Amino acid sequence: MLILMTSPDVLLRNGVPDPQLISVLTKANAAGNPVGIISNHGEPSWFKGAFGSSGVQFLQSRGRQSGDIVSQNASNFGLNPFDVLVLASKDEDVQMGKNGHALLIAAGWSGDKQVEALGIRIGGAAQFQEIVELIAGWSGQWWFSGKASHYDVRALSDLSGYGKSVSQQDFAQRLTNTVKNGGSRLNALLAVTARSLLMDGADSVDGLVWGVYPSSNSDNDDTDTLCDFTHRLRTTVSRVRFSKRGEPLFIRHTASPKRSAGGGGNRTDPTGQVLTIHLNPFYKQSSRLVGKNVIVIDDCTTYGVSFGVAAAFLKKAGAATVTGVALGKFGNQLRQYEIDILTDPYAPVSAGGFSVATSGSLTGSTNAISQQVLRSLIP
Repeated sequence: MLILMTSPDVLLRNGVPDPQLISVLTKANAAGNPVGIISNHGEPSWFKGAFGSSGVQFLQSRGRQSGDIVSQNASNFGLNPFDVLVLASKDEDVQMGKNGHALLIAAGWSGDKQVEALGIRIGGAAQFQEIVELIAGWSGQWWFSGKASHYDVRALSDLSGYGKSVSQQDFAQRLTNTVKNGGSRLNALLAVTARSLLMDGADSVDGLVWGVYPSSNSDNDDTDTLCDFTHRLRTTVSRVRFSKRGEPLFIRHTASPKRSAGGGGNRTDPTGQVLTIHLNPFYKQSSRLVGKNVIVIDDCTTYGVSFGVAAAFLKKAGAATVTGVALGKFGNQLRQYEIDILTDPYAPVSAGGFSVATSGSLTGSTNAISQQVLRSLIP
């Protein structure tokens, strides 16, 4: 079940209620997803004529920007704030959603700058209908959650369900296609990932910095599809911006063997990764990473090497915590890495500039959740 919340302004197109948006909300309510139209002001004159006896409620809530209306209604239905979807067209909607820890969707017809900055955007009623249906079919849990000594790992999906013919390289291309094509599938993929992060309380974490683990031959310009996906995710979950578009967290200074294609020798050995990346010197200014909590996104992982290496560089830079998030996980093995960077993490590391103290299995838990929704998003 989802709760849908929005404001009267969202529903107006050229000053009159949009019948298609009204229809989407009415159908959602009839499907068992409660719908509330929230405003600081009184009920608009058109409300009853638009919604009639559909069960869609109008709620006047002065100071709705505090987000209390979100948590109160979630509690009334025995749900959590991350089970609430807020469709926003103005700054007050954004504040209501962010402060209420809800999932925010931007109305693409709004000219509000705060709304335009959100990562999940719909262009009209048809896209809204699709995204509501897709999100309602996802429980919002991680397939895998694990904890190493100084970093955590999350995986959204179990890729073994795709079949033996699917490789990491193939999954990465499928993900790229989803991001490039945009539309409802991308919005829904962003939404289910954001919802899982909201379940973890990521939006309440202070000093949250986002980054992408670089591909084997990254151009280091922060423009590839996974970077765009991550920035969209960041604007949905975070309240304060510590990451900057155009400034990737990691620099791939030397191309590495493409692990997803089966290269690179021993794929559990982190050496090749440590020697080919470093942190972007931009984040060294004003100690931008010191004491921060960092989320590192990777498209998919098999042994967890990328997250162990990323955590080592970030630990050396003074980060407080590191969470690695993979959209897909291959196989049943995941290792944890205790890597010490002995030199400047903002510059290339030489062969003698690091040590690997221990490496063993990373324990965690898996959730037996349906993967069918994800497969529809990354076909």
